[in-house]
Amino acid sequence: MAARNSSEPGKPAPESADADELRGSSAPVEESREALLERIKALESENAKLGAAKDIAEEESARLSAQAQSALLTSGVVERFAGKAEDGETDLWWYRIDLAPCGGEHLKINGTPYLHGHTYKFDTDTLRSIKEMVARTWVHENDINGHAFNPYRQAQNKVLGGGPVPAWARS
Repeated sequence: MAARNSSEPGKPAPESADADELRGSSAPVEESREALLERIKALESENAKLGAAKDIAEEESARLSAQAQSALLTSGVVERFAGKAEDGETDLWWYRIDLAPCGGEHLKINGTPYLHGHTYKFDTDTLRSIKEMVARTWVHENDINGHAFNPYRQAQNKVLGGGPVPAWARS
């Protein structure tokens, strides 16, 4: 197989060409000691920059990986600190309303609707109320779909009401 021409990759090199002719010079270029030291210094600084960039990229990759794993293992609905209110004492929190399918499309507190799927800023006390309401919609969803049913529950022989127990209820 013929050697390839470096200037024209698709064409073979002429038969009489040797390595020195293809490189373009017949003698290696001699560099001074100072030029070589300068070049080494430049390459080392470039290597340091690339190493720092690599470290930053690895840290970012690890952070994103941990974030993705956290999103898979936990619910996407969490509260996030939003800062302090104007009074400087009350904490404010961002919270995304995630209602169960049976929970309707919004929650209302004092006539203010908070829509499913939207994110709102709440103070700590309102956040507790909202989270309780959202949790109750999910408990209700599980109750009506049978997810909370316990087939191993002990049967209870109770009769509600006053008076004597009927004969059929005695055992």
